[in-house]
Amino acid sequence: MSRVLPELFAAAVRRDGAGPFLTYYDDASGERIELSALTTANWVAKTANLLVDEYDLESGETVAIGLPPHWLGVVWALSTWSAGASLTSGTGTLAITGPDFGIRGSRVTVASALLPLGGRFREPLPDGIRDYGAEVYNHPDVFVPFDPPVPTSPAYEDLTHDDLIGTAEPVTDRILVTRDLTTRDGVSLLVGVISGGGSIVLCRNLDAAKLERRVADEKVDRVVEG
Repeated sequence: MSRVLPELFAAAVRRDGAGPFLTYYDDASGERIELSALTTANWVAKTANLLVDEYDLESGETVAIGLPPHWLGVVWALSTWSAGASLTSGTGTLAITGPDFGIRGSRVTVASALLPLGGRFREPLPDGIRDYGAEVYNHPDVFVPFDPPVPTSPAYEDLTHDDLIGTAEPVTDRILVTRDLTTRDGVSLLVGVISGGGSIVLCRNLDAAKLERRVADEKVDRVVEG
């Protein structure tokens, strides 16, 4: 097994690129999107190119993700690792925030409107904040890192790529979760799914009355609490 997260995800894409990897629901808006591993990889490549080419993200820098439970959080985590940077729960060199503009990066702040398909904001943004949805589509679906991570590179604060991969319990099931997958515990679960060949149904604003039907419709093996 690879000891570097981008290579681990690339292996998952090769293993089952067309199968569902991440299915996202928002019961407040009615949004549902299903991403295969290959489609996720395309979003990751576009975002990693954006981070490096537009925002000058370098190996060793940090990225803070201030999004609610959302499929873009997974994309940004994988893109950060592809670029050789690491995630942080504190103030990152670069930060991605939602439409609440809840966090700022020390050098660059990017915002997502959290609209379907990563759509752009419909109104002007505050000064100094970049619109992810307006910029990401201009970038290619293939990313070649200038300075790729190694097993000992930081991945999440004090944890290296090797640490995350070595301690994550492989998940072979299709699981339903409501948690943010970019926290320390969430990242461990995400890495476990990638290494184990499982898949995720990520629910934001879950309507408890819909849970039983959703488990059946999505063929969920188990619900992960918290």
